[in-house]
Amino acid sequence: MKEYKIRVKNEIVTVSKEIYTAYYKMRRRERYMEEISIKNNLSYDQLVELDYPIEQKMCDPQLLVEDVIIEKIMLEKLMLALEELTEYERLIINELFFNGKSERELADSMKLPRTTLQSRKNSIISKLKKIIEK
Repeated sequence: MKEYKIRVKNEIVTVSKEIYTAYYKMRRRERYMEEISIKNNLSYDQLVELDYPIEQKMCDPQLLVEDVIIEKIMLEKLMLALEELTEYERLIINELFFNGKSERELADSMKLPRTTLQSRKNSIISKLKKIIEK
């Protein structure tokens, strides 16, 4: 059985798989939030000093009407392109992009190697691009 270990105050501690997963999920979330802060030029201290609501800084700017229309047109094209795929190809796309399954999860449930699934996904995406660009 695999041992799961985490570092706590410069000491290696053996933990259960659930604790290990939760710990590294939390660590990844912290790194992600730091990356977002850097990307959006956010500093918690600066915002507190200015009494500035952080939600206001993090929200998207007003969308232009043209952008909304273009997005709707592209979505319509995508939906039409999806109809041209085989049922097997649609299954892969639906599971990965609409149902949120990871490639590993889907590959396991389909009893395929992950690399095979990844290759099929890439070829389906290429096929979709060609259909949309028609």
